[in-house]
Amino acid sequence: MADSSAGSLNGRPRVFVLHSRQPLTTDPAEAFPRDRFEVVVLTDADPATVLREDVAASVEVVHAGRDAWEAVVRAAGGAQVVSNDEYCLVECARLRAATGLPARHPARLDGYRDKVLMKRRLEAAGVPVPRHLTFEPTVTSSRAVADRVVGTVGLPAVVKPRREANSRGVEVLADAEAVRAWLARHDGEAGWQVDEFVAGDLGHVNALVHQGDVRPVQAGRYLGPLLGFERGRVLGGWTLPADSPQAMAAHELNERVVAALGSDGDFVVHTEFATTPDGRLVVLETAARAPGAAVSELARVHAGTQLEVAHLRLQAGLPVPEPDRSGGLHAGWLWLPVGPGQRWAGVPEVARALGSEVEVHVFRVGRDGNAGEDVRLGAAVLLTSADPVAHDVDVLRRAPWFRTADALGGASAVTR
Repeated sequence: MADSSAGSLNGRPRVFVLHSRQPLTTDPAEAFPRDRFEVVVLTDADPATVLREDVAASVEVVHAGRDAWEAVVRAAGGAQVVSNDEYCLVECARLRAATGLPARHPARLDGYRDKVLMKRRLEAAGVPVPRHLTFEPTVTSSRAVADRVVGTVGLPAVVKPRREANSRGVEVLADAEAVRAWLARHDGEAGWQVDEFVAGDLGHVNALVHQGDVRPVQAGRYLGPLLGFERGRVLGGWTLPADSPQAMAAHELNERVVAALGSDGDFVVHTEFATTPDGRLVVLETAARAPGAAVSELARVHAGTQLEVAHLRLQAGLPVPEPDRSGGLHAGWLWLPVGPGQRWAGVPEVARALGSEVEVHVFRVGRDGNAGEDVRLGAAVLLTSADPVAHDVDVLRRAPWFRTADALGGASAVTR
C-alpha cells in the first residue's frame, strides 16, 4: 500500500471506492476499518444507489462525473483507488496508473470483460466454451444472418452484450422465429454476440489471485439460469463440499481460466460454468471481481473469506486471510421476487422444520407491498448448516413468502 502519510485525513490513509452501476454489497469498513482508514465512495450515479438496501452502513459519498474523478483523487495526494464495480474496473486501473499506484488489475483486463475475447482466448487455451458467433460490426436482420445463428450455435440460442454484467441484456431465443424477431429489434446495433445454450447444471467457482498464485475459495451450484427474475422466478444456489469431486474439478477449471486470461495482479476471479450431462465443464463467462447476489457472503460462511471484502483489500495491497477449505459450514441463498400487489407474509412455517439456520432480510418493497407494475426483489434468504443445504434451498424456493394484499396502503392489509 502507498505511504500511510499520503492521501490521509486525521492520520488515516484515504481510500476511494469507485461506483457506477453495481452497488456495494458489504460495508466498506469491513475492508477498511474506520479507525484506520478514511473511505470515500466516488460515484457518477445517484448516491442513493451506492449501497445495496440490505447493507446496514453509512458511507461518505462524493458525486462527480468521470471526467472529474482523476482531479478528485489527485487532490487527496496518494490515496488508494479500488472498485468492485464491473463498470469501473477499466477506469480504476487507469486511475491507479495515472496516480502512481501499483497495478492490481490483470494487464489484459479486456479478456475478463469482453465475452468474445474471453471465449477466443479460452478456446485457444483448450478450455471448453460454448459455440458462439459475434455480430460484427453490427447486428444485421437478414434471413441469412438468422440462418447463420441457427446453423452456428443451434437452438435455443443465448444472445448477450459483449460487455455487460448481472445478466443485463441476456435473452434465450427458443426458435428461429424468436431469432429473427430479436435481430429485427436490434438491427444496426453494435456490441452483441450469441452463444449456444449449454444444457446442464449451472455452477460457479471463486478464487483469490495474487501475482500468479491462485488460491481456491469456494465452488457452488445455482438453482438454474440467473434469468427470469422479472417473471417471478426465484434465484439461488448453494456451496459444494470443498473436498467433493465436483468442487475440485471446478477449481482446476478456474486455474486454467486464469492461466489463459492472465494471472498477474491481485484480484478475485469468479467463473460461471455448466456441467453437461456427460460431465464436461463448459465456461460460460468469468470476471476479475467479486460476484454479486449472495455468493460473496456464502464464501464468508463456507471459507471465512468474504469475496467483495477480499477483492477490495487485494487492490489496496492489504493482506487477506488464507481461505479455510478444511470443511467449514455449508451455505445457500435465495432471492425472492415480490410481484405487483403482493406483500410480505412472513417466514413460512416449513423453514422451522429444516436443518439449516435461516436468516431473512425483507426489502422495503416486500415489507410495504409492491405497488408498482414490475416484479421486484422482495427478500433475501441466507442458509447455513453443518450439512449440505441443497435440499433446504429447494424446499424454501417452493414455499409461499408473499401473498396478495387487499390494499397496499396500510399494514392491516398484510395476511399472515
